[in-house]
Amino acid sequence: MLTCQIEHAKKSKPGEEICGDSICVKKSSSRVVACVSDGLGSGVKANILSTLTTKMAATMLFHDVPFDEVFTSILKTLPICKVRRISYANLCCVVYDATINECVVVEYEFPVVLYLRNGELVNLEKEERNIEGRNILLSKITPQENDLLFVMTDGVSQAGMGTPQFPLGLGLKNILKEIQSLLKHRLPPSDIVRHLVKLAEHLDRGTRGDDALAMVAQFRPLHVLNIFIGPPEDKSKDEAMVKRFLSLPGKKVICGGTTAQIFERVLGKKVQIELDTLSFDSPPLGKLEGFELVTEGIVTLTQVFRYLENQQNQIGLATQKLLDLLFEADEINFVVGRAINPAHQNPLFSHDVSLKFRLVHDIARILRERGKIVNIEYC
Repeated sequence: MLTCQIEHAKKSKPGEEICGDSICVKKSSSRVVACVSDGLGSGVKANILSTLTTKMAATMLFHDVPFDEVFTSILKTLPICKVRRISYANLCCVVYDATINECVVVEYEFPVVLYLRNGELVNLEKEERNIEGRNILLSKITPQENDLLFVMTDGVSQAGMGTPQFPLGLGLKNILKEIQSLLKHRLPPSDIVRHLVKLAEHLDRGTRGDDALAMVAQFRPLHVLNIFIGPPEDKSKDEAMVKRFLSLPGKKVICGGTTAQIFERVLGKKVQIELDTLSFDSPPLGKLEGFELVTEGIVTLTQVFRYLENQQNQIGLATQKLLDLLFEADEINFVVGRAINPAHQNPLFSHDVSLKFRLVHDIARILRERGKIVNIEYC
């Protein structure tokens, strides 16, 4: 199954502390919604208008409200500038449904939407709809692996306007050439959008400039990581939980010595301990066929949490390997056993070492803040 990975970069207009362009992303394993809006003008007022627009649109579309209803609500809410006769915010929404592999792009007065396949521009068929007296463009796409969809505000397309090099601004043709050149040099999509925003910032030097936001949606296979932490509360369920865990799609990690012993017993296999990975601050790694990683539990999870919270930089090899897997994954499923290890209830132990449930909860919170899909199941 494919997923839609969203990356973006933005800059504020020279002299402004806040960007008037906004993006809102909502995602699950089967649905991704990304909405980008450019608020009229710049600064706080523009930011409020664009933020309200993206959050309204993304929330409704994520909950499967029909496009016509979403845009009717937004267009009724958005005022029109009496002087310039344009809306106070434009909008582009990208909705990807992984269950049917369909991506829908809806544009309202939006300047840059580019869809590339194998580095070549795909001309989208755009259906025109009239909603609240305004033209809305709707495109439906069946994505292929590694397709790229770029969405940019006019702060990118009009960058450098008035300069000898780009009197009318950077423009679509030059943006496309820049993207294609960077793709030929195998630059990751995330680096491409950062480059485009930096380029806009460079071209705007000596001009009035504008806010700028560039977003890319990359269609690629969904990366799933499953982590089993701690034994089940009911020992009679050990075998059933192990078999269920093995049936889950994606990479698998065992976290905890007692947990590893359960898998050894049920599978009839032995965890191979790599003693050369043992260090002062990190237990050794373990290897078991069919699993990406076998680690100790509480100490490793504590280091993961402290690293994610910028409380600790020196981490063990097991922690680093687990972090690499977490950063790579789009969806992370924690299966957490409710059995209590009496050693972890020692009052001399610090709070963050004694409660695995709190650790998992805090790690999940941080990962969700970073855009990951995180599920927790207790057994």
